[in-house]
Amino acid sequence: MRVRVVPNGVDTNKFRPINRKKAIKWFEHNFCELNDDLNIVYVGRFSEEKGVMYLIESLDYLDEGRLFLVGAGPQEVQLKKLAKKFEKRVCFLGRVKHDSIPLIYNAMDVFVLPSISMEGFSNSMLEALACGLPVVATPIGAAPEVVRPGLGIIVGIKDAKAIAEGIKKVKNLNRRKIHSIIKAKYSFNVVANRIYYLYSRVIGYPPENICFASLFAPPYELSGIGMQVFELSKVLAKKCRVSILCGLGGNGEIDGVRLIKVRCLDGLFSRPTYSLAGILKVLGGLEGFKFDIVDGRNWEGGLISLAAKKRGSKAVMSLRGEGAVGEASWKRLVNRFIMQRVDCVTATDSRTAKMAERLFA
Repeated sequence: MRVRVVPNGVDTNKFRPINRKKAIKWFEHNFCELNDDLNIVYVGRFSEEKGVMYLIESLDYLDEGRLFLVGAGPQEVQLKKLAKKFEKRVCFLGRVKHDSIPLIYNAMDVFVLPSISMEGFSNSMLEALACGLPVVATPIGAAPEVVRPGLGIIVGIKDAKAIAEGIKKVKNLNRRKIHSIIKAKYSFNVVANRIYYLYSRVIGYPPENICFASLFAPPYELSGIGMQVFELSKVLAKKCRVSILCGLGGNGEIDGVRLIKVRCLDGLFSRPTYSLAGILKVLGGLEGFKFDIVDGRNWEGGLISLAAKKRGSKAVMSLRGEGAVGEASWKRLVNRFIMQRVDCVTATDSRTAKMAERLFA
């Protein structure tokens, strides 16, 4: 089986370079004073696989600059203890509303994604680049495919010194050029056209009625997957009818996208209960809706797409990063079962696609 790569997208109207003086003024009014020479930012979860400790330690190799960390997670207490050795050079901003993130990026000089494992296609990295921010990243997930010369640099994992050297090399890259490259390759308009063409090939004609089976959807804001599927759906809704069969999210219609809610538990059992409820919903008929194609996000959505295939829809399974393939034997068995039966499998990046192809083989 050939797994097709369909990358994440980014709203390049929202995430774009703006007046830096304005962004800096806003940031200092809402948070704290910036460094005159170098300001570094990380946006994401504070957990071991993200490698944030190596980013903090990179300050040992930088004579100047401040580091701003946006987010929360299980490593937060540990990271704050580590940051004490750098006095006031590390600032934890906590959780920040998504609408404020473009202003933060525009006030910064470099974005760093120091992941050491299990990174998929980072939304934060893509949004930073769309704002024209140079990126330093490790060779995990989609980063090596996205961060090309002129956009940033790839450095070794668990290497604080390499992160520092990378920051020095990319801090003065052309921000407008970075934005233009990202807009041409990863804007939601570009990605939506790509996926619409793929769906057309799978079903043999341009789809008129698309459904995404995604656990997360608006207004549930704690998932990058939920944000991706909704923003993609809004663009596709200009071409055809689009629905999202969701568990943790809303109901009704938002921005031309129909949200179909199924009951599921939150927390540990959200995925299996969502799959079961979604399968029953599809097999029972969705108020007379007949979907040309159902795109199941990860294994929990993939099972729903298989149920939809029983009712005549084409079935797609989308693996949203290497974590979706998984190391656990049960997840690999479920993924293999789905992949053998759907009409198409997609992945966010080549690394995830290769993992999926090896699993299928």
